[in-house]
Amino acid sequence: MRFRDIKMLMEGARIQHAEDIIFWEGSKGALRVVSSLKSLEQQGHKEVTIKWDGSPAVIFGRAPDGRFIFTDKSGWSAKGYNGKTTSAEEVKDMFLSRSNGARREDPVQIEFANTMADLFNQFELIVPTNYSGFFKGDLLYTETPPVIKKNFVFKPNIVEYAVDVESELGQKIRPSNAGIVIHRQIDEEGNETPLEQYDIFTGNNVLVVSPISVEQPAQKISPALNKLETLVNKNANAIDGLLSKPELSMMKMTDFPQILYRYINSKVDTGLDSLGADFGTWLQASNVSNVKKQKITNYISNQQVAWSALWQTVSAIMQVKDNIISQFEQQGGDVQQNIPGHTTNSGEGYVLAHPEGDIKLVPRSTFSAANRAAVR
Repeated sequence: MRFRDIKMLMEGARIQHAEDIIFWEGSKGALRVVSSLKSLEQQGHKEVTIKWDGSPAVIFGRAPDGRFIFTDKSGWSAKGYNGKTTSAEEVKDMFLSRSNGARREDPVQIEFANTMADLFNQFELIVPTNYSGFFKGDLLYTETPPVIKKNFVFKPNIVEYAVDVESELGQKIRPSNAGIVIHRQIDEEGNETPLEQYDIFTGNNVLVVSPISVEQPAQKISPALNKLETLVNKNANAIDGLLSKPELSMMKMTDFPQILYRYINSKVDTGLDSLGADFGTWLQASNVSNVKKQKITNYISNQQVAWSALWQTVSAIMQVKDNIISQFEQQGGDVQQNIPGHTTNSGEGYVLAHPEGDIKLVPRSTFSAANRAAVR
């Protein structure tokens, strides 16, 4: 497949919330989560890394012919124009041309476009000329962060970070002009995989932050997880029947898991208690078609045991997850995270590596709520 023919979803292989995995993987997914969380009392915490709250998202790298490309999500997937920009000038023009050119009169947008254009030149230097492929990541800062109380402080999005200037990470931040956390590398065929070789990049003007692991295991979570495991095993057949892909396909409800995901996200705004109890009210107010609303309502009413077990499982996973996050956030370390307006350490959360699919441990009641509020 040639470079210009690459087609891919920009969300890539989305990492799911621990409590949401059951929607797509059923009881086996829930048990996978339980097993993974249990491991965090042992040495499994070493597989947990900080989930950085960077912004904006960018994609950069080299095409097979050696051309360097630096763009954002919209540019990468653009159809009405060529968003795979190959020069600083093209980057600036791309950003200012959006909104029918209205941005050309906006000083804030002009400054942003100039910053992104400057980043083109800096990022081009860190990718070897003989490398072929791309990287997808989120920017952490676009100039050397200021030092406040012996910490480099930067706030790319919702979360504010403070990094000890004398720490290993602090020493890497000091000479850099920009920082980025990379989520995926993309090969010539458009396949995405986690980045494992951080020594690909050259120079120190742009810091590619490598994963930062949790320092200590979680404690006293096994009792709750054992109860959860019993709950899932007892109701596995019912849960899997409710989420059966063949059944949902036959009923033309294959988007049922996605609808459940939309519902739980909406609960971030109204409160994450009593999950499932007000689903019917939410459904009727949603933009789901009237025909499908009736289908879903009838489907659920005929599987009340499974419906109850599903949300008991989701709620229990969320409670254990929040406990784990709280423990990890109190450990300290070289990176301190804080969402302005919250009195305790709180960040975007963590990612637990797993061979069958990484698991996202995000505090929905704090980070997700703050993020959704900012978007609104």
